[in-house]
Amino acid sequence: MENNNNNKTIENMSYHEELIFGLKRWIKKAIDYLDNKEANDFFKDEKSFDATCYTILVISEIASKIKEIEELKNKYKNINFDELSFIYDKCLKEDNINLSYIYELVSKAFPYLLFLLSSK
Repeated sequence: MENNNNNKTIENMSYHEELIFGLKRWIKKAIDYLDNKEANDFFKDEKSFDATCYTILVISEIASKIKEIEELKNKYKNINFDELSFIYDKCLKEDNINLSYIYELVSKAFPYLLFLLSSK
């Protein structure tokens, strides 16, 4: 598999490149799971909803690693990795599920975030 942005294979990526590649990959997965569904249809589709919740967890973990790397924070100044690292807590804290936040995040914020990550 290749990363089309810089024609490097995954095996040749630096740790920083792997983090950004992974972040973009998981954001894209969340968008794909939503599949332009209306909110109620999305929440009724348990497999897609559960898969999206998992992507949010992974995205939050990747952002937690990125927020510690000044080089990446400087390169992607328009992205608040500190805030992104807490999205799992905002979406799925304990037994509380913030459905409206999850839907807005995946339908609006994630496409924009993917654009910001891909424009570098």
